[in-house]
Amino acid sequence: MTGAAGGIGSAVVRNLAGHGMTVVATDLDQDALDALIHSLPGEGHVALTADLSSRKEASALLGRVEEASGPIDLLVNNAGYERTAVFHEIDLTDLDKILKVNLRAPMILTHAAIPGMLERGHGHVVQMASTAGMAGAACLEPYGATKAGLIRFNESLRATYRGKPVGFSAICPGWTKGGGMFERMRARGNEPPATIGSTTAEEVAEAVTRAVTKNLPLVMSNSRPVRPMTVLTTLTPRLAGRVMELTGANKFFRTDAKNR
Repeated sequence: MTGAAGGIGSAVVRNLAGHGMTVVATDLDQDALDALIHSLPGEGHVALTADLSSRKEASALLGRVEEASGPIDLLVNNAGYERTAVFHEIDLTDLDKILKVNLRAPMILTHAAIPGMLERGHGHVVQMASTAGMAGAACLEPYGATKAGLIRFNESLRATYRGKPVGFSAICPGWTKGGGMFERMRARGNEPPATIGSTTAEEVAEAVTRAVTKNLPLVMSNSRPVRPMTVLTTLTPRLAGRVMELTGANKFFRTDAKNR
């Protein structure tokens, strides 16, 4: 489980441990990881720090996990990085980190996990995407693009390994109460409009469990329907853009970009 120390990550870890799984939790903050591991039921859980913006660390992580805990049955690519900004004003260092953490690292880790899962005859990989990957919002271009990339990555994996004993799922949370990204926005005084809906970290964790158990391709966790917007984006992009304005989603992210 990458990005395990954050709001969504820790909720997913607790949910999986509650279902009897032995968890290897990875993130940047060793103290936060240790506290999380010590709070879990069961034994054998492991905490490992890793900087997934580093290709070297991302490539080595699965080997470290297997050395510490044994073969991997489930990989949850949850680590993420975001930065709201008017696109031409974004720092290129932030742009590079978003691409590396949100998209390159999940691909590297998935690439490393699949051979062992195929050899053992079972396994599942979860990509933590976002509703931001379903419809483009203002001032969120790199983040939305990487999350959309994870959704398409997952679709292709399911097609490539169809009939094989490995499952693949993408989870798309909306505004997540208790989740790191939006709680940071809220701390800056930017409240999301009710029209875009919300979810909780615990509901996202349940979505992960449901997706893995049933090998679901895509699970959305949000109190407002998102699929109609996906249809609009494909069939009538201009109308989809107007809806994003009317819901207040674009205004919300523009405001956050100004508040940084």
